[in-house]
Amino acid sequence: MDQRPVVSDLDFKSIKNDLVNYFSERPEFSDYEFSGSSLNLLMDILAYNTHYNALTANFQLNESFIDTSLIRSNVVSLAKSLNYVPRSARSAETKITLRVPRTGTEGFYVIPAGSYFTASAGNTKYNFYTIQDYTVNFASGETTNTIEVEVYEGKIFNQRFVFNNTTEEFQSFDLQVTNIDTRTLTVNVNGLKYKQITPETEGSVAADRNTRVYFVEESLTGSHKIIFGNSVIGNKPEIGSVIFATFVKSSGELANGARSFAVNISGRSDITVVGSPDPAQGGQGPETIQSIKDNAPHWFQSQFRAVTENDYKTFLINKFADIQSINVYGGEKVNEPGKVFIAIKPKSGDKLTNATKDTLLSEVLNKSSVVTIRPTFVDPEILKVVFKTVAIYDESNLTTNRNTLKAKIVSLIENLNNAYVGDFLSDFRESYFSREVEELDSAIESSNTRMTLKVTTTAEGGILDKYKLNFANKLYHPSDGFNSSKGGVFTSSLFFREGQTNRSGFDDDGFGNVRLFDFVDDEKVTVEPNSGSIDYETGIVELQDFDPVDGTIDFTAIPDSFDVQATENIILQTDPDNSSVDVIEKNETSLIKNLNLSRSI
Repeated sequence: MDQRPVVSDLDFKSIKNDLVNYFSERPEFSDYEFSGSSLNLLMDILAYNTHYNALTANFQLNESFIDTSLIRSNVVSLAKSLNYVPRSARSAETKITLRVPRTGTEGFYVIPAGSYFTASAGNTKYNFYTIQDYTVNFASGETTNTIEVEVYEGKIFNQRFVFNNTTEEFQSFDLQVTNIDTRTLTVNVNGLKYKQITPETEGSVAADRNTRVYFVEESLTGSHKIIFGNSVIGNKPEIGSVIFATFVKSSGELANGARSFAVNISGRSDITVVGSPDPAQGGQGPETIQSIKDNAPHWFQSQFRAVTENDYKTFLINKFADIQSINVYGGEKVNEPGKVFIAIKPKSGDKLTNATKDTLLSEVLNKSSVVTIRPTFVDPEILKVVFKTVAIYDESNLTTNRNTLKAKIVSLIENLNNAYVGDFLSDFRESYFSREVEELDSAIESSNTRMTLKVTTTAEGGILDKYKLNFANKLYHPSDGFNSSKGGVFTSSLFFREGQTNRSGFDDDGFGNVRLFDFVDDEKVTVEPNSGSIDYETGIVELQDFDPVDGTIDFTAIPDSFDVQATENIILQTDPDNSSVDVIEKNETSLIKNLNLSRSI
């Protein structure tokens, strides 16, 4: 039987060696010198040709699957088979309330689509537009009225096309502009408005031969194209029909945070903005290749219905790009059945604005949620972790000095927010952290870290922004009355109450009661022994109303475990500014003996 070359190795060197070995074993070439110039060149050509063909076949095969494809147009095409349309660029948006004076005798005034506003983000001014008409109605004798309008950042473009299809079943038109926000796209044919069909609305629209609809897809160039029907699925415009497309080109995330809106409606300098609108939010560039790969299968799985927690996440990530972290959980987890709670930490701020919440509820969630389930947004709550870290080192192995060693540990604590804390459902494990500390320098022989948890609230006008504190972890409580004489395991920073000259604070009595005390002559004097409750099992602290002077108040508690977890709408963050780091040489036995390494009380 003839020997055959090995084809499993496809790099150039392996292919050439296989060819040389194959020919060497053939009797026809038994006396040939394959290292000679002529045959060596021939082997190179054959090996290169095989290598390139193998690479081409490998690339082509990889581009056939969405998880291995690298070319955007191929990823978009594969996502299309899952009925997934990649998210276009998104304009920063918000809602503003306008005060409109009445002019003349007309009982209404129309704020037309394309009305122009300006706002600044940083030192840059951005343009915002309405994308629909808003009608302000005036009652008899009414001289002014207000109306809320939604505005989108960007630059308005208009494109004109002529329908000339004679051969294509579905004629398409390339919009030839990148970073289009497809939500702002309006299409008119011969003055008649056409409706955009998306995958999630396709089933609810009877797109027969008379229905004026169009579809939107991402083109091979990265722009978008509009596609008309074929007189079976959707109306096919007549040849010669004039098509007008109007849309907004977005600046993406650059306009997030824009505020202080000014009105620029032609001929109406008397229209003004009421109050202080929420800053613009939600601006992002087009969906990335990796995001398409991640979202398309989940989107197909959801079938455009928000039922499971993952369904809600998929819908929101697709429709709202300005998401740093998201968590969705059922109301049964917090004893509120019939609800699904959604916590989002946006990239552009600490929490979603009310305008963004309203938009997501009305345009996304209410259209896809189960009828009996009520989606509810909850703001993220920050739970800070304060460290007390002690590292023991061997002077003989130290290559720098004690201060440098301490600086390394401080830097590690500062960087934890970019590692495994800083998002929803994150956690901190003392064992992992201790290992990282000990790996910082060969001189460190051991380390010990204990934590306290901190929640910060703000007082304004004698009222706190929250009276329910969630430490989200079981608190240290070995027995009833534990540490009562010294303040238990819960305490607060000192603050002033209205009309009081002494500073006040909170602690607990070890029996589940929160105490309000005044600090008089460096001594605690209990003012109210039952000023709230503390649940050591759940970490929930509830305070009764009191009248603090304006400012921030920090509340701290000691967790039961050396590991800290974040649940529901809690985000863990480290607090390096208030953490302490000590580095002690292993022979400093007196210092080590004086350390409290068991608990930070």
